Amino acid sequence: MNNVKCKKYFRPETLLELKDFLKNTSENVSYIAGGTDLILHAREKDIYENNIIVDIFNLKELKGIKEEGDKIVIGAGATHTDVEQSDIVNKYAKVLALACRSVGSVLIRNHSTLCGNICNASPAGDSLSSLAVLGAKLRVLRDDKIIELDFFDVIDKPEVNKLQNKDLVVEIVINKLDENVKCDFFKLGRRKALAISRMTISTICKTDESGNVVLFNITCGATFPKPMTFEDVNNILIGKKPSKELIDEVAKKLSDKIPEIAGIRKSTAYKQPVCEKMVKRVLSKMLLNEEV
Repeated sequence: MNNVKCKKYFRPETLLELKDFLKNTSENVSYIAGGTDLILHAREKDIYENNIIVDIFNLKELKGIKEEGDKIVIGAGATHTDVEQSDIVNKYAKVLALACRSVGSVLIRNHSTLCGNICNASPAGDSLSSLAVLGAKLRVLRDDKIIELDFFDVIDKPEVNKLQNKDLVVEIVINKLDENVKCDFFKLGRRKALAISRMTISTICKTDESGNVVLFNITCGATFPKPMTFEDVNNILIGKKPSKELIDEVAKKLSDKIPEIAGIRKSTAYKQPVCEKMVKRVLSKMLLNEEV
């Protein structure tokens, strides 16, 4: 913390202590949990200089991962390792476990949090595409009350979220998938480890006894300004038996979203064909058991 300019550093021992603190301050608050991006952010025009930094990493109340009916509830203090190794997540939301496994190194995953990945709002956040296909929501402590916000509504644009000052995310809520749902997570980086995502592809799919698709959701990360899913892309396969032609249509439709939404950029000429090719590869293996 010696290299970070801030008004004050505060580390509560309990959630109750933190709530009392928040009631009695009108200052701007910046939360850190893993704090793996703290120094990087602090270099950007001393963004914490007028803020109180509140370290929530040791709050046990924010650590757990549990089932809640047809939902999985992940505490805001759960690390990527916690999520990656959770039996509940691996059983009912495998795509998220795979995404968390791709983050940084073991040391980073042991300290960085899934919630931090969300609140940082970086388009390159490894977990964001998987949270998108799982329909994530956030439970937020605001003015001593818990409110629930849609994941898509919390992230505004690259590295900007819509949370208010002192808002504290306490839990991430995702839909439980049937154990028969197939999941895939693909990450493209400049190297195999310790790489910032250039693209991620998260996919969930379920077929019925006749082989028709009854659940399908696929999206790209590190590609659009914020996490997004596309009903028109998903509907290409819903109610139909997978085929090479339908897979090609999905791949083309999703890759065409890149210039449509993100605009024509220097990376478009690279990302658009890569997206199309990798979607074909993922879906061919997942649905046709074929290598492309």
